[in-house]
Amino acid sequence: MISPRRAAICSLALCAIASSARADVKPGPDVDAAIDKALTFLARQQQKDGSITDGPNKVAMTGLSVLAYLAAGHTPDTGKHGLVVRSAVDFLVGVVPKDGYIGNTDGSRMYGHGIVTLALAEAYGVEPDEARRARIRASLERLLKVILDAQKVNKDANNTGGWRYEPGSADSDLSLSGWCALALRASQNVGMNVTKEPVDRAVAYVARCVNAGDGGFAYQPGQASGIAMTSVAILNLCLLDAADRPEVKRVGKSLANNPVKLDTEFPHYAAYYSMQAATQIGGEVQEQVWKNNKALLLPRQSAEDGGFAPSPNGQEPGRVYSTAMSVLTLAIPYQLLPIYQR
Repeated sequence: MISPRRAAICSLALCAIASSARADVKPGPDVDAAIDKALTFLARQQQKDGSITDGPNKVAMTGLSVLAYLAAGHTPDTGKHGLVVRSAVDFLVGVVPKDGYIGNTDGSRMYGHGIVTLALAEAYGVEPDEARRARIRASLERLLKVILDAQKVNKDANNTGGWRYEPGSADSDLSLSGWCALALRASQNVGMNVTKEPVDRAVAYVARCVNAGDGGFAYQPGQASGIAMTSVAILNLCLLDAADRPEVKRVGKSLANNPVKLDTEFPHYAAYYSMQAATQIGGEVQEQVWKNNKALLLPRQSAEDGGFAPSPNGQEPGRVYSTAMSVLTLAIPYQLLPIYQR
């Protein structure tokens, strides 16, 4: 029997995309049920203005929640949570300021800016209403300009091509650069004016973060590598048309051999990126990482309200964050978000 999520996604451009996507692991009824309960929890956190939040950084949290709904097949006019998505997207479009820098509106800085740009690019691709599409596009253009201009800031050789906490920052880091690079690619995928040059510069920065000793990737060039940053790097290189780089092949298997645990520094973030990266690699790596992340996440879901327990790391704030990131991780096998398809 086809699940409601599978039926819901058979609309707009996602129908054709989803039907051709390749996935090596299957989510199963336990994951389907967990995602349904989690999305209902997120819907209960929606505020009157359309934002989805349980604390600070409501723009970034709403962006992550929109991505979670889209990843599970709920678009602005499809699925039982379609109205939730519609209101959340309208909220995001409405709070993009004239200068385009949305990270100033809730204190989420360039992290929130990259997440919202990514969310609106994916929402733009499935929006059927022409008037709303025009509004989303206008907001995307302003958001993109901030990302492109921030990449052009004069930086030293180690930091050029990347992004940091603020648009004018003179250094870069791989974590923030990962979100911005994905936002660029998603925007490029839906026809926004993103040339190959900024994508190539982003690839060069990612490659510069490799640790020469173990082949993994670091938060910044010259630092120690870790599972989260290695996952960010692999995902970005694969999605930015650089999957054939030797770094990807050399460290891909490390994802399966280094499972994310609760005491990992940023467990929800690391689980999300490790699953995305493993999906790009496929095969045994994907199967093992999927097994590891399911075992990590599913026991942390509340049987009472469907939300996930907050991260043990206070820098991963609140249950909206933990729930949205858990859905994004568990929904990866559906392969519905175009940005993450192989």
